[in-house]
This record gives sequence, structure tokens and C-alpha cells, in this order.
Amino acid sequence: MEQTKDIQAEFTRLMYDIATSQSLTLAQAVEQLKRDAHPRTIGETLARYAHIPADNTGAVLDFFLERLLINSPSGTKRDTIRRKIQMWLNGDIQSISKQGAIQLSFALGLSPEDAGQFLHRTCGEGFHWRDPEELVFLFALREKMTYPEALALRDDLAEKKLLSPKNKDELYLTGLVRQDAEHIASAGELEEYLRQSQEQLGSFHNTAFSLFREYLNILCAPEINDLLDPDKKISVREVTAAYLHEALIPRFKKAVKGTTETQVLSALQRDIQQNWPDEVALSRMLHRKTDVTRKTLVLLFLATDGAVPCDGPHGELLEEDEDFESRYARLNATLCDCGFAPLDSRSPFDWMIIYCMCIEEAMFIDSQIEAFLSAIFLQESSGPKES
Repeated sequence: MEQTKDIQAEFTRLMYDIATSQSLTLAQAVEQLKRDAHPRTIGETLARYAHIPADNTGAVLDFFLERLLINSPSGTKRDTIRRKIQMWLNGDIQSISKQGAIQLSFALGLSPEDAGQFLHRTCGEGFHWRDPEELVFLFALREKMTYPEALALRDDLAEKKLLSPKNKDELYLTGLVRQDAEHIASAGELEEYLRQSQEQLGSFHNTAFSLFREYLNILCAPEINDLLDPDKKISVREVTAAYLHEALIPRFKKAVKGTTETQVLSALQRDIQQNWPDEVALSRMLHRKTDVTRKTLVLLFLATDGAVPCDGPHGELLEEDEDFESRYARLNATLCDCGFAPLDSRSPFDWMIIYCMCIEEAMFIDSQIEAFLSAIFLQESSGPKES
């Protein structure tokens, strides 16, 4: 199994090295992604955490079947669990629901820290410490409860009206809540904490929202959009058109059956297209009708260069020659601060982002992304463009 882990790590590193080599034209990069992209599947991740070779699907299925039978609500049928596991192992599924990932964390007997990494791999984000329901699961993992025991504790606290988020104010950030929540030592202390902290808890990611709003304000600012009309601000619709390349993202494009190459390309298109933010999505995020997504945060970070100021504290112009490694580290730190998974070179969307970030000057990253998207989605009619 250690050899399998090494092979997976080597492939992840290889994909990263290819993306950052700066030796590929845009057309070559698109072809590279079509040919060699092997997105990390849920089956591969489950095999790794079970310490079983990924090609031994029978053993992986049996392992999780027995574990999930113990960690499922009473009355759950064995065949129902088996079918779910087979779906994870036989398909090209790259993510599962967060609740499903949490249940699997109990089945694997993971610590809260390891479970957080497992959630990153399986659903793209870790635990949200400000979410009262997820606080219950974190406590239950630390106390080595079974999943049914955790559900019973959650239901008991829900009946006491302690799991209904009240806060939507971005002043309360996850780090502050986590410092207190990590010291909870009993179910009684958990109940008291939830009762006393109602105004600090909520289901939305406040750190992500704070950054999202900052990035959006910068993009809408008149001083960078219309020098002839300094009072004019651009709208959310114009932001999505100019910086999120909405016109290039097909919304209801059906995968076309055909050659193996076409099928692989369709998979790449789906990965990049999935959850791509449009005007409606951005507006809902801005008005806190829905949570900020990882893909939105990545795109806005790159459109604003992570809101790095253009001027120093005394008005001097800051250097603009930040290297790729520094920008890459800043983006990963931002994602982790917001509870999202860091960039993964096994993800087609992330690979595209890593490749486009390697351009020498930050101001051209946005144009590079647009050209890459054109090559991915419009190549059938116009062919990929050279960089």
C-alpha cells in the first residue's frame, strides 16, 4: 500500500511539475490536460484511507461495507450500503456530499484533524467550526463515538433549539470560535457552549465572505474601470462578464459520445464548468442567500491578485514582480483560512489555474485563463489558440 501511495504522490507531483514548467504553449497545455489528466476519484481516496490497493475493489468494498454497517442509522439495509459503495468505486465520481464524507470519517475512525483532510479530498472543504451541527460531529470524532451516537447527540441538541444558526455578521470568524470549541471536554460543556454562543455561530463561511466582498468591491471600483467617469461603478453582471468569463462557460452543454478523446474532453469540461459562478450566483453570495464557493474565491483572488495593494504605506509603488511560488502560497493560504482544500494538480480546474498562474506578469493571468477556457470550450469550432 505504501508503494501505491508513493505512485499517487509521484503522479500528483508530475502533474504539478508539468503545469509549472513554463515550457508548454497554451495549445500544448490543453492537449496535455486532455491526454494525461487523471482526476483523483473517490474510489482511489477510499482505497488509500483503507490501506488497500486501489485495484483491489472487492477488498475496498468489503472493508467499507462492514465499517458503514456499524456507522449507519438503525434499519439501514446492507444492500443499500453496498450499492452506494459500488457507485463510489465503479464510477468516475470525484466528490461526494459533505454529510457522506463525515459519515465515512466515523467509519474510518479518524481524528478531527485527519477527518478534516479527508473532507478536503472528498468534498473540497474541511469542517466549518462555526457551524453548530459540524461542531457536534467534531466533538463526537474526538470522543471516538460511532456515527449513530453522533446523530443521537445532534438530534438531542436540535430538539433543544441549539443547532439553528443565527449569525450572518462577518465579524465572527471561524478561528476565534475554534479556539474555544477545541477545549470542550464533555457533552454537557458542548450543550452549554452552543447555548452561550448562539450569536457567534452560523453556517456560512464568514472569512470567505469577507474576502469575497473585498475582491468584488475592488473589481467594481470606478478608479480601475473608467478613468473618464470616476463616479461610475460597474455592476455584478459586468464583473462576471469581464473577470469570470461567463460567456465562455456553457451552462447546459451535454457530453457528446464518441471517441475516447472526446469523452475525456467532456469530463474535463464538466470539471471546469461545475459550480462556475454566474451573475445570479454572485448576487446570491453577496446578499448571503448562499455561501461563497471555492471556485468563486479562486477566480476573484486571481482577478484582484488577492487584493495586494498597489501602493505602499507612504505612497510608493510596490514591486509587481512577485514570483509564482509566492502567489501560489498566498492562494493556498487563503483557501485554507476559509476552510477550503488547497490547490490540487490532480483536479483539471486547479491544474488550469496553476498553469495560468505561471505567466510572468500577474496582470496577464486573467487573459491567460480566458484563452485557456476558449481552447477548452470553443476548440471544436475554432481550435485552441497558441499562447
